[in-house]
Amino acid sequence: MTDSLHVFAITAPEGLRHTHLTRAEGLAADLPPLTDWLGAEVDTDQIELFPVRDLGDMALSDYITMAFAPEPIAPDSLRRINAIKGHVLLVPESALSEEPAPTADARLVASLPLARADHAASLPKADVTPMPRPPAPQPPRQRIGSGALWAIAGLGLLLLLVLLVL
Repeated sequence: MTDSLHVFAITAPEGLRHTHLTRAEGLAADLPPLTDWLGAEVDTDQIELFPVRDLGDMALSDYITMAFAPEPIAPDSLRRINAIKGHVLLVPESALSEEPAPTADARLVASLPLARADHAASLPKADVTPMPRPPAPQPPRQRIGSGALWAIAGLGLLLLLVLLVL
């Protein structure tokens, strides 16, 4: 099973950012009409839109690889992605209501297949081993109580007195 990540180059106002981080910080961006630009309804909670220069020395392809874990990017797509200047719009296929039909405002640079877990496999059942039983409790040790100690001490004293008298 695969899903796709669509990478668009767009022209946006300077400083426009709508990323997972800005949403977590509670910042609301005034987004352009992305539905019109992409020709499909867009779930803006799944997209990332930011100036490429925000990445500093990091290549956009490296960011995409770390953030979205796509399958290996083909060299020609890699070149086109890293050539984007200005703003980039990253849209997972799951964020769109249908296949995108971008206008001139959003230029599709690449569509990258994303790796997904395959849960359709049939796995063998594991052997079940019973839980180990706790060891049987040891009977408590018999301790000489304080009354017994007094009795022994008293007998010892009595014996001492008898020996002294004799």
